[in-house]
Amino acid sequence: MPPKLDDHASARDKLLVLYQRLTLDSRKHFQGEIALDLGCSPQTVTRLIGVIEKHLGKDVEIESALEGRRRYYRLKSKAEEKALGFSFEELRYLATCRDLAGPFLPKAVTDRINSSLTTLALLLGERAARSVSGMSIGFHGKGFIDYSPHLNTIAILNKAIEKRSICSVLYRPGGRREEITYRYAPGRILAMGGTLYVQGHRLAEHSVMTERPTTFSLHRIIRVAPTGEYFRFDAADGDACAFGLNWHEPRRMQVRVAPSAGDYVRDRVWSDDQIIEDTDDGGVLLSVTTTSEKELLAWVHSFGGAAQLIGGEEMVVGNDIRRGK
Repeated sequence: MPPKLDDHASARDKLLVLYQRLTLDSRKHFQGEIALDLGCSPQTVTRLIGVIEKHLGKDVEIESALEGRRRYYRLKSKAEEKALGFSFEELRYLATCRDLAGPFLPKAVTDRINSSLTTLALLLGERAARSVSGMSIGFHGKGFIDYSPHLNTIAILNKAIEKRSICSVLYRPGGRREEITYRYAPGRILAMGGTLYVQGHRLAEHSVMTERPTTFSLHRIIRVAPTGEYFRFDAADGDACAFGLNWHEPRRMQVRVAPSAGDYVRDRVWSDDQIIEDTDDGGVLLSVTTTSEKELLAWVHSFGGAAQLIGGEEMVVGNDIRRGK
């Protein structure tokens, strides 16, 4: 048994310290650490927990469980979780999502998210407020797109996605000066490589049926407006998870990866239906479904010779992907 930190502390003092510790910090409090801090035995900690439980209201309980071989205690408020719909831990998850998305959002939006999270945290308790107050994840980017001028576009698209509204989209493709108008069914907004995209389907004139999957870079949209018409299909293709953005119909491809990059490929999911096979030289053979030939080819080239597209529905010839035999 570790030496007591305060041999003269009374049982009442220890009880108050333990109660304060449980109420001010929602994390797990391990029995051994409590005993060390209070200068008492684990059995005494158990008795003190029992005393506190007798005086708690019906909407509060002390969770007692094992993590491995270590017993822990944690104060849980049934009323707060029922009223707010989430706990301290879930609030921290939201703060992590804020940290991840922060570099891609305008400052005004980030400030609003910070304010909302802090307000929710204060409803849960002071400790939670401290846990979401600052960004714990940082990024070092080589450049970024300022989406502040495009907030109205994002708002219109979000509403159109929710209501399944057909939109008229005025768009300027990369490398071109002319602007093109599309009849469009937006499905979802997603982020990749520091850029926001809207993924959906192009529609034929005067039609509500899908013509082809189409993805737009959000910052290249000049204007978007609902037409007052609606579509009924899933424009997001939410169940599909292929390599790359949705530029064309899914195609099956194979990539041979050298041993030097084998672990990098093995550790990641490239498409839902991927197959990774080890090769005799220690590398891998990756079979994936892609909806973007250009992205797949760029990814293969990024390995600097350590990866090669060897087959599938398309083949690489020079710098182009062509249909295989």
